[in-house]
Amino acid sequence: MNNQKKSPKVSLHISPQMWSQFRQSMQQYQRKNEEVIGFLFCKRHQVSKHKIRYYPKAWVVPSGDCYERQSVSGLVLKQPFHWYLLKTYLSEGLDVVHIHTHAGQGIPDFSGVDDRYESEYAKFISSSFYQKPRLISGVFDESLQQYQFRIWDRKGLSFQSIKCYQSWFEVPESQDLLIKRKQGTLNREQGFWDGVLDPQMETDNADLMFARQKVFGETCQKQLSELTVTLIGCGGIGSIFAELLGRLGVKKWVLIDPDRLEAVNLNRTPGATQKMVDQQWYKVDYVKHLIKRIYSTGSCVKAIPTSVANESVKQEIAASDLIVVATDNHLSRQIAQELALEYMRPLVCLGTHIDVKSDNIPRMYCRVTVPPLGGGWCLMCGNIINLQRAALESAPTEINTLAAGAGYLEGINDPAVFWLNSICASTGVGVIHGMVSGFLNLDSGLDWIYDFPSSSWHKTNTEYLETPDCYFCSSAPHLESTEDEDEDKIIIF
Repeated sequence: MNNQKKSPKVSLHISPQMWSQFRQSMQQYQRKNEEVIGFLFCKRHQVSKHKIRYYPKAWVVPSGDCYERQSVSGLVLKQPFHWYLLKTYLSEGLDVVHIHTHAGQGIPDFSGVDDRYESEYAKFISSSFYQKPRLISGVFDESLQQYQFRIWDRKGLSFQSIKCYQSWFEVPESQDLLIKRKQGTLNREQGFWDGVLDPQMETDNADLMFARQKVFGETCQKQLSELTVTLIGCGGIGSIFAELLGRLGVKKWVLIDPDRLEAVNLNRTPGATQKMVDQQWYKVDYVKHLIKRIYSTGSCVKAIPTSVANESVKQEIAASDLIVVATDNHLSRQIAQELALEYMRPLVCLGTHIDVKSDNIPRMYCRVTVPPLGGGWCLMCGNIINLQRAALESAPTEINTLAAGAGYLEGINDPAVFWLNSICASTGVGVIHGMVSGFLNLDSGLDWIYDFPSSSWHKTNTEYLETPDCYFCSSAPHLESTEDEDEDKIIIF
């Protein structure tokens, strides 16, 4: 049945926090010698002609009384409950992932019953809903550790195997974990899906440089080494950020900044010299030098001395795993956010501000913002970007001059200090570390503001940033958490 025709590369990405909740719920309703099923409802994003990614926007695990039959040989859901799910989510334009278990340990295979049921189901949902949703199916062993995934065509005639990642990123499993999975020797404590290994676990090719990071797990370190990060803005914040994230283990970079080093930059760009200024180094080449100083071999750094508005950089950004913007203007942040939404890439926004009040006491702030992947809120609808200033920054020089004279542009040549930039950059690196390893939940986004001299962090309630009618991000469906205990007795997040 498997179609041999060349098809686009398809991947399913489940955030670590969502998978943890989903798996716990599956285990809660899993009875001895009985299969259990759960559903993910996904947004489809076509990156290019040859690459498609799916991202869950909601999940559902039925409780025991939602089944007509639940046994080791198969499952049958109550029809009213099943139809409720379809109307609620597939009508929103989402695709569906069925995940069910088979008894036993080791990598499971799809059964003949699975083939027949899924073939009919793929055809049914495609013919019953206007958006013609696709069916992705996953089968796990009873411990929910080992798995296979596939996607069906809309006619239910053929399928192809797909990759599934417990991450927003496309990074391969480490070789020894892959071997363990194939051999069926991966145990619960070493589980890839949990993302954290026993810190005492030794590997033959352990890198001594990261020996003291073992507590975060071999999988996390492998993901960091395979991560491709696009950094937009290689100045006071961006350069510190690159140095810190590079030393954490990130070796693949795309650097974008049109500016050259100046003497005024030297107080907050580590490792920069007057000689570099005299030789008119581009900032991207300077940051590349910082990374190559960490990794004399094994790194891949593309230095692109141009604006993020340049069309030539878009495909580089689309191919990266993560976008980080650390610029000093609103226009570049707006463009970075638009590209993150267009290519469905996680975005981390870093910035600082110093404001001297009438009492001559400076107030200093740094801000780290991560909008949720795929919409819900973004930098524009959250008023983190001033669209008026972004528009003026894109205007011709003479209009900018007039606007500045009229008081529309403030903060030209903003004051900056190294230590404040360092707080912002290091916090951004910590957030990314949490994003990769799974110990920080970013499914709803994040917006943190540091205030000095009060030395306090303010954490925005991101529910207040959600803007359903945002011009930029509202096209991505965002589903609120709901629960219907009386009628359907299900868990929905």
